[in-house]
Amino acid sequence: MNRIRNSRYMQFIAASLFALSALYLAVRKHGHALEHTSVLLSLTIVFPLYLAVVYRMTIGRIKRSWKACVSVAAFGLIIVYVIIPPPLREQYHFIKYVFFVIESLFIVIELWIAWSIIRNLRAFIRTFRVEKTKHFYFLSTYTHAIEAVFRRPVFLLRIMITEIAVLYYLTYRKKRRHLPLPYPTYSYHKKTEYFGVFLMLVHAMLIEIVGVHWLVMQWSEVAAWTVTFFDVYFLLVLIADYRAITLSPIILAPDRIHIQLGIRSFVELEYANIEEITWDVTQKPKRKKEADAYSVALLGFFDEETKLEIRLRQPVEVIGLFGRKKTVRKLYVTVDDAHGFYETVSENWKRVLQGK
Repeated sequence: MNRIRNSRYMQFIAASLFALSALYLAVRKHGHALEHTSVLLSLTIVFPLYLAVVYRMTIGRIKRSWKACVSVAAFGLIIVYVIIPPPLREQYHFIKYVFFVIESLFIVIELWIAWSIIRNLRAFIRTFRVEKTKHFYFLSTYTHAIEAVFRRPVFLLRIMITEIAVLYYLTYRKKRRHLPLPYPTYSYHKKTEYFGVFLMLVHAMLIEIVGVHWLVMQWSEVAAWTVTFFDVYFLLVLIADYRAITLSPIILAPDRIHIQLGIRSFVELEYANIEEITWDVTQKPKRKKEADAYSVALLGFFDEETKLEIRLRQPVEVIGLFGRKKTVRKLYVTVDDAHGFYETVSENWKRVLQGK
């Protein structure tokens, strides 16, 4: 499934870059054609629509979302506006009006979210502290807190979960962290090669920030600083994710398993919902085709064999990046102490079943 998802993303990126390159070259070579209103109007409609259709035929085949299609189309309109020569931007005022409406909508949404947060801030802080004693980790605590306090803007606040998690883990002090009860915890990063991968990615990002900024600066100063901003943002996301990984081992509470994979995703699994935990893991070729599976493992230089498979009676929801939800029926778990994890889960599972 991961290979299919990555393939869809690569197809979308390749098709978008190809169209963007063709559009840029056409505008530079035949910019005079845009002086006709009909041509410019067609361009502002066709290119955003093309991106939306490509998204629907690639990434949209994995998970349908009309909101994502609209966002992609709006981004395409922004690209058209940037590529169009400045004199034409002044000549055709309707483009300004379109962006004025889009910007106004964003401002209204941001003000709405800000007002909702300010109005319910005390209740949110109080609820967050209560939920933290039940769910332990930030992603799960934040999600349950906003669903309990806020009503209408919950979807928008859930989308912001990744940005807030980045800020939280970049400023988090480890000495403040303590669990209210001594539940067993199992790390999943100490015996992997992910630290080496993390260092490699950080070095690559640092080189890219400097190199790409210098290259793009030759073309446009605004574009160079825009690209640099996003590069720095992704670097901070990478660092926050690694900090979250080191601070978020799997917790085996008396009634459920708490799993948070960095800032990428989290899931809570009740023991009563476990059908089986086994060392007999599904073969790798079959796992790649499964759309309802969740892997608790980190990237390494070499593929590491999955240690355990947990099969569920009823599907559960995994909350991923930007609040996206996925329904799963299986979990593939790779932890540092696989035998200890297996024994503890088995004991809690049997105890819960006997108590019914």
